[in-house]
Amino acid sequence: MPATLIPYGVDNWSPDRITLSRWNEDGVEIAADFPFALVDRSGGPLRLNNCGLDLPAAGAFEAEAPLAGRLAAHLARLSGQWNLMGARFVQRYFDFLAHRIATHRGQLEARLAPFDGLFRAEDFLYSAPVPLPRAFLYAPEPTPGARGGAADDLVQVDFAFWLGDAMRAVLPAQSTLPPAATRRRKERLAAAAIAVVTYGPADLADPQFGLFHRLLGPELSAFWEGETLPCAPGTSGGAL
Repeated sequence: MPATLIPYGVDNWSPDRITLSRWNEDGVEIAADFPFALVDRSGGPLRLNNCGLDLPAAGAFEAEAPLAGRLAAHLARLSGQWNLMGARFVQRYFDFLAHRIATHRGQLEARLAPFDGLFRAEDFLYSAPVPLPRAFLYAPEPTPGARGGAADDLVQVDFAFWLGDAMRAVLPAQSTLPPAATRRRKERLAAAAIAVVTYGPADLADPQFGLFHRLLGPELSAFWEGETLPCAPGTSGGAL
C-alpha cells in the first residue's frame, strides 16, 4: 500500500515543492522544503521515534536540555508562532507522557533491568504517537466538480495523530476560522472517515489528562507495550 504524505508545521504547501532525491532498486526518496511525514497504513502508529522528525541542533540555551524537552519545544514552534493553545497542547501532551511513565515506572524498570542501566524508563517516552502540528490531511471535497488541485484535496488541522489503524484530527473547540469554513472542514474530515477530537482550556488544565486518554485510547495510552526496547528519535528521510 502506498505511503500517505502528511505535510505539517507550515501554513501552506504545494506538490511543486517536493522533489525526488533518490531512486534505486530499494525504492525512492523524496525531499521538500517543509516538514512532512509518511504514513504506512499497513504498519503501526506514527511515533515520536519513527516519524523522521528533523530536530534542529541544540541552541545555546538548549545544550543541557533533555531530549524530550527539545522535542516538545520543536513541536510547539511548529504549531505556529502565535498559537498559544497549540503550544500548551504540546506541553500538556508531554506532561501526560511523563505522567504515564511515572505511574508505570516499576513495570518499565523491571523490563529494563537485564540491560544493566543502558536504558531508563523515561526512554520509552519516544514510543508515544507523535502529534503533527498544523498537519494537512487528505480529505477532498466530496461534491463532484468542487475539487481543485492536489493541494486543495488536503485539509489543515491543528494536530494529527496516526494511531496505526485510524487518523485522528485535533481541533480547538473555538475555531479561528469563519463559521462556514469551520463547518466545511468538519464535513470534509467526516467524509474522509477522519475522527475529530476538540479541546479547550479546561481540557488542558485537567490534572487527570482525560483529553489524551480519550485521544489515544487504552492501548496507546500504554505506548510502551509492543516495543521491545526504547528507541530515540532519528531522521528517517522520505523513503517510499
